[in-house]
This record gives sequence, C-alpha cells and structure tokens, in this order.
Amino acid sequence: MELSELTLYQNRLLTFDDRTGTVFEVLSKDGGKDSYVAPRFVITEGEGDTDKGMKWEWATVKNNELYMGSMGKEYTRPDGSVANTNNLWIAVLNDRGEFRREDWSEEFNFVRKELGAASPGYTINEAILWSDALKRWVFLPRRVSSEKYDENEDERKGSNKVVLVDENFTKATVIDIKMKEIDPLHGFSTLAFVPGTNDRHALAIRTVEENCVGGEEDVCKQRSYFIVFDVLTGEVLMDEVIVPGHEIKFEGVEFVDVYTSEPTY
Repeated sequence: MELSELTLYQNRLLTFDDRTGTVFEVLSKDGGKDSYVAPRFVITEGEGDTDKGMKWEWATVKNNELYMGSMGKEYTRPDGSVANTNNLWIAVLNDRGEFRREDWSEEFNFVRKELGAASPGYTINEAILWSDALKRWVFLPRRVSSEKYDENEDERKGSNKVVLVDENFTKATVIDIKMKEIDPLHGFSTLAFVPGTNDRHALAIRTVEENCVGGEEDVCKQRSYFIVFDVLTGEVLMDEVIVPGHEIKFEGVEFVDVYTSEPTY
C-alpha cells in the first residue's frame, strides 16, 4: 500500500492507494485514539479495461463531484516512445457512488504547453485542486522539463510554478513561487487551501526523492517540507520548513474539523 493524497468528500476523509487504485476512507476507533482505512472503491487505470489499478496522485471536489487523477504524463519506453496514455485519464465520482472516466489528455497537454514543456518535454503532477472561490484550476507541478523523460535526470526537475487555469482550459496564468532558494530536487506533492482565505493561501508539501532510481532503499533519501504561499501572487508566507524526524515522502495534506459529525450511511 502506498497512499497518495487526503481529501474530504461528503464529510468523509478519503485517501488513495497509487499501487492498487483503491480509494479508502480513513476511520477512527477507540474514541478517536487510533485510525484505520476501509476500502470503498477500486478503480483501474485508463479506460478501465486493464487489471492495473489507477496510479492516484491528486483529488479535488468540483460541483459536488470528486475528481481523481494521476500524474498526467504518458508512460514512455527508454527510447521515448509512448507505451500508453493511461495516466492521462481521470475518474469522477458523484455522491451516489457512481463514477465516470474522462480522457484529460487535452487538459494536461494544455498546462504542459503553458509551462514550455510540450512533447517531448513533460510535466508530472501530484498537486491539483479546483477552487470554487477563484473559479480556477490550481496546478502545482512536481516536475517540469522541456527535455525527453530520463528517470535519472527526473529527480532534479522540481518546479516552483503555480498554474491557474480557467474552468474550460482555454486561459492560463503561470506564476513563480518566490522562495528564498530553489532546489531542483524539491517538487510539490500535495496542497490544501488554508481555511478563511478564500483560497488565496495554500499549504503545500514539497518533497525530495534522491538517488531513488532502481529501488535501492539503502541509498534512496526522502524528505518532506511544508510551505505556505499566496496562490495569486506567488508570495511566500512561510518558506520551506522540513518535517522533522521523518525521512519519508508525505503525499497528502487536508484541513479537517474533528468536531464534524460522522456521516450517516
């Protein structure tokens, strides 16, 4: 199990396994002293006719529906040719438990082009939200590259950009997030709007995966950093602060009112 993202939907805290495509609900027990997850949905990648679960990376609520998506990049072979485009599809869940699939190739490619990363370049997305207050999609790409994907070079393609996109993906504004120091190893893994700011301020997590190609755990180093910034201007309100004591990659953050009544089934 490798959980990506935390999202509140219908007063339920959901998390997503990017290995199996399972959507879990986070539940509590022992009077809130402990927590566990229960599977609610299993969704396969692409158009669905596969035994491989969706590689979930982000989720957001729009028009009372839950939009869930992957990294928005084609799966490519070592020579750069495209093996499949399954990670360009998303799933949309409604409050009756029904879901549909949408091919988001045009949407992801629109954002990629705005960032100067049109094919053979690429972007990798793990942090995307819809803002009802701003009426914009907010993209915080983890990686941005104008060059062909190379798994060894990819670790150093971290981005400090935020892309604001209109509802129909016809207009976009690219904003630099003005950090004191930009480390190319750092990239965005998740974000949440700070309550009470009309979605102007965002809390995000930037993470590092260093020397992790090949899966050798003894040389792979992971770190996570919190940052708070103004979505519309890129002004940094709290610069990167490392999450102490945890050399791991955190991939989800959410503001939760612990006094909210449990949902009725």
